[in-house]
Amino acid sequence: MTFDLQSLTELSTLEHLVSTQGVEALLAAFDAALAQTPADARVLKEAGTTVSARTLRLLRRAIELDSGFLRDHPEALFQSLYNRMRWYDALDAAPHYVAQGPSPWESPDAHLHRLAASWRRQREAAGGSAWVEALSPLSGSLDGGDQHYSHDKRVEAVAFSPCGKKLATTSSSDEENIHIWDVVTGECLRVLEGHDIGEIQGLAWSPDGKKLASGSRAHDARVWDVETGELLHDFPRQEGRVTAVAFSPDGKLLAVGNLGWRVHLFDMESGEKVRTLKGHQQSVLCVAFHPSGRLLASGASDDTVRIWDMTTGAQVASITTNATPRSIAFSPDGERLAYSVLEGVAIAETRHWTPLEGLWGTMGCTDIAWLGTTQLAALAPREVLVLDAHTRDTVWSRTYFPNTSGNALAFSPDHKHFALTESTSVLVSEVHAQPPPTLKSLGQPVKDLLGVPEAACLIVKRTDQNAVIDAAGSMREFPASSMGGGQESWSITRDGTLAAFPIVNFFDEPRSRAIQLFDLVSLSPAKTLTAKPLEGRDTANRMLHENVVAFSPDGALLAGTVELGVVRLWNVSTGKLLHTLKGPANPVSTLEFTPDGAYLLTGFAESSHLLVHDVKTGALVHQTKVALKPTPTYAMATGAPRLAVGRSSGELALFDLPAGTSRFIQVSNETVVAVAISADGSRVAASDMDSCVHVYDANTGEPLYQVPHPELAYALAIEAPLLVTLSEDHHTRLFDLATGAPRADLEGSTEPQDVVRRRYWEGLGDGPVAFHRRMDPTPIAHFQDALEACYILRDGLVVGHGRTQKDFLYVLRIHE
Repeated sequence: MTFDLQSLTELSTLEHLVSTQGVEALLAAFDAALAQTPADARVLKEAGTTVSARTLRLLRRAIELDSGFLRDHPEALFQSLYNRMRWYDALDAAPHYVAQGPSPWESPDAHLHRLAASWRRQREAAGGSAWVEALSPLSGSLDGGDQHYSHDKRVEAVAFSPCGKKLATTSSSDEENIHIWDVVTGECLRVLEGHDIGEIQGLAWSPDGKKLASGSRAHDARVWDVETGELLHDFPRQEGRVTAVAFSPDGKLLAVGNLGWRVHLFDMESGEKVRTLKGHQQSVLCVAFHPSGRLLASGASDDTVRIWDMTTGAQVASITTNATPRSIAFSPDGERLAYSVLEGVAIAETRHWTPLEGLWGTMGCTDIAWLGTTQLAALAPREVLVLDAHTRDTVWSRTYFPNTSGNALAFSPDHKHFALTESTSVLVSEVHAQPPPTLKSLGQPVKDLLGVPEAACLIVKRTDQNAVIDAAGSMREFPASSMGGGQESWSITRDGTLAAFPIVNFFDEPRSRAIQLFDLVSLSPAKTLTAKPLEGRDTANRMLHENVVAFSPDGALLAGTVELGVVRLWNVSTGKLLHTLKGPANPVSTLEFTPDGAYLLTGFAESSHLLVHDVKTGALVHQTKVALKPTPTYAMATGAPRLAVGRSSGELALFDLPAGTSRFIQVSNETVVAVAISADGSRVAASDMDSCVHVYDANTGEPLYQVPHPELAYALAIEAPLLVTLSEDHHTRLFDLATGAPRADLEGSTEPQDVVRRRYWEGLGDGPVAFHRRMDPTPIAHFQDALEACYILRDGLVVGHGRTQKDFLYVLRIHE
């Protein structure tokens, strides 16, 4: 069947093709249509939208970006296309981007978002299945030649092969930390075994492209066969971390520089050390061979660049710099040597090793590369620069968001492409091309998400500025002058109006602590809750643990700690101190109200104590020993005043409040690591160190059944008709509560309580995140990235940060 501009801009055609023939056939259909569609061809679609050959190119790129996801989830084609198209050229996309030139939303042909909107109307009218909408733009551009190679950890180094068809990258992963990529397709061709410890900064190809050298933090350099992945040479026990490696132009020698002030030369045929170059007084950071192979340049933190004779090993020259040279490079004709200095890039002529007057680039340049003899490239703190080597003018530049750990840059041998590390990915793009708009969020990595499921909002903690996102998906940034931006412990009311966090009054003598209430509507400080410290209780010298503030379920009360081992209970609206609750003279590790708000549970991890106080009277209702490390091991029934407690003795204790009656069940001879109790308090489950989950009748203590697990089950939930477990093998398992019969085994981590209590719950793993309805193991929808963490707020609003797209903020909505 032949497809054309008309048919390939119909959603029904695309969905039928991908569901019956797959993603490759869909991409091939676009290629065939593009080959026969004139550049001036136009077709009028719904609501006056005109599509063209450019539309086909953009749609093909959108499919290509999500092709891996769509191979496994072809049913998500509309979702993927809509989320890409909707944010491509709509006017409201502009605030999310930094544009370095003409942007898609400024084009008179801005139509892709309108085509997406018409597809959405068609789909909703037809009653399509559940899908996930992105309420903010995703990474990955539909324009230009940008490619992003994703890694599981931070990318350290990057280098093009001599032919330019392959790219080598290293990551901070331990083992399997060297990747080889096909530059044309973006496919990962091979993952080398790598170094035992990651953080590989030294990386270099041999001149024939058959070998790859690498150097790591573990004081070793290695040489690999690129085609087979075989380790050819290992040079351990360097004097310090290996910072740089370089092959000689004939490929016979490898130079290895390290933090131990040395440069070693190794013979590539025998693997033997040929010579050690001594002279630097501090760490060697970069090395480069002269094109003739007769000389080697090395730069070190002793603020010198030294030149060495490869025949004798003698030092030929020393150039004093005004700062540590981070990168050095000889021009292809060997007549000039460029090296980084404090204010930019310096160049010395190699006949007499005399620095030329003036500097190139800007302050803080690193990763220098010659693009022929007339242009010099450098990585500036926020720009990739191409400079005229004679006039010093900037020929081309491209901005980027710097990493806190630093970026690395490499250019292809034909000087047409560059590769730039971006946290856990590598950007490969064309030199001199007009860059597409850059997402601002790529420069604002997420540090943490603070919230509770099904609340009205949550707080996003970023490296630069915090923000609050409400259940409508709106994000507001905290004013730079606002308090609390860097605090570690927060509690938020479910209605999204208030947050609370502990503060320290540094100007008091002695230093004192308080609880700050923060208005999430106005994004400004509200009340400060204080209390006069009790005598003999430390308020300053011992740091209080995190999670030391907690709102009651209705938001009317706040519990918090201002001194060691003492919990205060305040009325939020009046700021009045209601109760002072004393405990052991240890840090409070957990504070939690029972679901009905009647009791406050206070955990002391150091002494393994749990205190239960009556919220109305402040009376101590109960205290018990409990396992609290690494996570609290207790559970409160939501519909009955019954508490289940696990102990390191292997005992499961059940307490009825407030009467204090108890029942004890010996689960194991080792620590109970997790407990759960049903809403009515009639069933209780406990997990032990033998990776077995035991279920009991909570009224009689009678054992009902056991469920063995492949690995330790460290989180549980029970609610008719399900028992839900989460194990260390990152599997979420569902069982029949009445019989223990297995119902589902899902790859990915899920909070078991969310499965039995929430409208929606998510499964987090190494692949696309799956979204489910309450109690249902069958996913209703998937989203393309793996998420490190996420919260599902009210009305299906999802806020998460990426695992594959590291620390990227996602704001999504589940539609049914």
